[in-house]
Amino acid sequence: MPQYRKAAKTIGAAALTLLLALTAGCSDTSWGAEWDGQRMPAGVYINEVLTAYSTGLGKLDDTEQTNVWKNTIEGQDAASWMRAQAQDNVYSYFATEKKFEEMGLTLDELTQAQIEYAVEAQWAYYQATYEENGISRDSFRKAIENTYKRSSVFDAIYGKEGSEPVPQEDLLAKFNQEYINMDRIYFSIVGEGGDGSLPQEEIDKLTEKAKGYQERIEKGESIQEIAEEYQKEQQTDDSAVASTGSTSLTIPREDSGYSQTFMENISSAAPGKPIVFEDDANICLVIVNEVTAESPIFLQNEDYLLSDMKSEEFEQRLAQWGRELNIVFNDAAVSRYDVKKLKITKNQ
Repeated sequence: MPQYRKAAKTIGAAALTLLLALTAGCSDTSWGAEWDGQRMPAGVYINEVLTAYSTGLGKLDDTEQTNVWKNTIEGQDAASWMRAQAQDNVYSYFATEKKFEEMGLTLDELTQAQIEYAVEAQWAYYQATYEENGISRDSFRKAIENTYKRSSVFDAIYGKEGSEPVPQEDLLAKFNQEYINMDRIYFSIVGEGGDGSLPQEEIDKLTEKAKGYQERIEKGESIQEIAEEYQKEQQTDDSAVASTGSTSLTIPREDSGYSQTFMENISSAAPGKPIVFEDDANICLVIVNEVTAESPIFLQNEDYLLSDMKSEEFEQRLAQWGRELNIVFNDAAVSRYDVKKLKITKNQ
């Protein structure tokens, strides 16, 4: 079962320590919300508030994060946006529980083991933070388990055997529209220590070598074998520097981080035909590959593509299903665990 990446309800790798300032009161704040006789423990509710905060924080740049409450998110002041997001998180939590049961889904032994591993690994790192915030290990496990149930529901709707399966050709089209897969060898033209370029004479020699390799590939030789051959040459010849190993590379068509020259050349290249060109730092020998439904790179990323394509729609549907469940929020708990009562410090 593919893990639904965007449904994660835990604090992310930003490694924020969130210390919750709790207010004293006589009302029962041991639960945050209730549906059909099921009460969400306060610890699980707090987790939804922390998740809403983390999600909102991720929408602000570094400067804005230093003054969170003075900023807006998607047209709302930050606190209002996070409160609404926390509420949607609760809706989605209960909607997941309901849909999981309605669909007759179960978590198999392997998934249960994955849940236990995730709980152990993250609890070991965040235990102090969670406990200071009033989140018990049991509440933390409930939150983790809900994310795996959410993955099951997602797959039961959009997966190959789901009620609304996404055609494989749509996923393949998405891959080819957004990514380029290639094999490449780079011949560095940067001077020793990264200081300037090599002399033009040496650059010309590297270009000639790359074109020689290009001709051999056109005659049927493997670019991987040629890369290994070139790497062996560099072990005894220090006149140039090569970056080899696996020749395979997949990059996004937008915001790849590669130079404009590099992107223009590979974007216009005919699939399967080796090309040689020079960019700012290398002579590049590249073969752009045609990706089909049988290509390993596509099959390895099929679940990710499905998640990326349908996650936002799924989140919206979950929240809407939750709004239709007549969920009752505990006003005392909502007030006590308000997002603006969080105290935030960064781990050093």
